Amino acid sequence: MKKNILIIGYGDIAGRLNSILCKDSYKIYGICRRKKRGLENFIEWDWLSKKPIKLECKNFESIIFIPKPSNNNKSGYQDGFLNSSENFFNFLEFSENIFYKKFITISSTSVYDKLKDLKTHIESPKLKEEDTRLTSMEFRGQIITEYENSQIKRYAERLIILRLSGLYKSKPKSKNYLHRDNAAKIIKFFIQSDNNFNSYEIFNCTEDSKSNGYISNQKLKKLGFVFDIYN
Repeated sequence: MKKNILIIGYGDIAGRLNSILCKDSYKIYGICRRKKRGLENFIEWDWLSKKPIKLECKNFESIIFIPKPSNNNKSGYQDGFLNSSENFFNFLEFSENIFYKKFITISSTSVYDKLKDLKTHIESPKLKEEDTRLTSMEFRGQIITEYENSQIKRYAERLIILRLSGLYKSKPKSKNYLHRDNAAKIIKFFIQSDNNFNSYEIFNCTEDSKSNGYISNQKLKKLGFVFDIYN
């Protein structure tokens, strides 16, 4: 029997994930505003609306939430991360008989401060790890931190938070980066993982940097994930 996967925010990363998941083993349901190429089970929904979602399936192996800001200002990030995730959670809360084993929520390494230490304003040699205290002074990092905390309260031990670094297709544009295909591979890795976590888990998703990156990926690599090399 096929395992059902529900993706909220079906876009480029979800499309890449769809292309590498075995069609004999998984059935993908994608939620977005407009139907995407290659998506057979399309569910139309605007995540800023409070309308119910029409789901023909009620039992999912994994639910994957992929947020995206509506624009690059503060209100765009609030809509894309906070309001959208709240609307979907409210839908789950008021729906009957929807079951899922894992909730994979996509986040960003923007939650970390940059290289400079807040007090000394000098470059800090310590790599940012998943348990690093989050003290971002920038609105994007603050909003995404709030989003993570709210997801933890909602989904608890079923939650996996993936903090993606700067996504790229051909050449990285930041010190910490992640190819879009590696992003899809990481999500696939956790869908198929048999690890039974006792509480929520957070993973930095960033490739080994050639440009003085400041974010550690050791927790993900120790779990057994191997990055493909694209640059």
